[in-house]
Amino acid sequence: MLVRYDGLIVPVEVKAGKTGVLRSLHQFVQRSDHPYAVRMYKGKLEIVENSTPAGKPYKLLNLPYFLSGKIKEYIEWFMTDPLLKE
Repeated sequence: MLVRYDGLIVPVEVKAGKTGVLRSLHQFVQRSDHPYAVRMYKGKLEIVENSTPAGKPYKLLNLPYFLSGKIKEYIEWFMTDPLLKE
């Protein structure tokens, strides 16, 4: 799934469990011009620093399923909150 935010296209991968390879997400991030991605899963809300198999770093928002109705609000928070910036 893809979500548009502020002129950018953010990849969102839905996983059945907490673990997974994120193959499609990594392919999109590798070709993307921004370092943001989202995984929806049954775990807790968290942001982690990650990298593609080719080594491109990106930030991954892990979003629990029950927050899916507010995905756009969480993407905005994830991409704009100054406390989350390096």
